[in-house]
Amino acid sequence: MRAKSVWSASLLAVTMMRRQIVMAAAVVLLAAGSVAAGQASSVDAGDASAFMGTWVLTMETPRGSNEQTVVVRDEDGKVAARLEGGRGGAIDITDVAKDAESLVLTFARNVQGNDVSIVLTLSLDGDTMNATQDINDGMFSMTGSGKKQ
Repeated sequence: MRAKSVWSASLLAVTMMRRQIVMAAAVVLLAAGSVAAGQASSVDAGDASAFMGTWVLTMETPRGSNEQTVVVRDEDGKVAARLEGGRGGAIDITDVAKDAESLVLTFARNVQGNDVSIVLTLSLDGDTMNATQDINDGMFSMTGSGKKQ
């Protein structure tokens, strides 16, 4: 019976370590190199005029706050965006959708040779932009907010 208990404890430790590694990788991806998603925006620029401009967001991560700049712009009549911040450089985002009153930006970042899918949902509350960033289908999530520059 003791061997089964030791086996269960070892399995639990391995599972917890894997979760910690995934969370650490998710945080690293914010500062890692990037890969742009290839889909085109389906949102007309006129339907997102309140979002247009340069926004500085402070995202809360397990390692503290992380500042990111989101530039929402009109590109040939459609909404496009650029996410800046971190050591990996900026990423242009053309996969933009609208969900009720929110803009949904979908893109990928490269973390140690693997593409990680990210969905950044932006909403407005007066002159504040609120952001929720879901990584790998909700495996990791963070929130933040910021102001227009």
